Amino acid sequence: MTAPSPFPSTDPEVDPDDLEGIYRQLVQGLGRELVTEHNAEALARRADIDGHTVLATELREWKASC
Repeated sequence: MTAPSPFPSTDPEVDPDDLEGIYRQLVQGLGRELVTEHNAEALARRADIDGHTVLATELREWKASC
């Protein structure tokens, strides 16, 4: 039996088309590999709604570099 990793990792069950699932991962500090140029703005708007201004800014900065 393998010991669980001491480091959190992205939930492998998250559907890459599920914005809410990706957003929940991002709020936990995970899931950055699931952000794409197609979903970054929608995720940033979602973060704005919840008051996660730093996350929203990071997502917009990420999209600007695409």
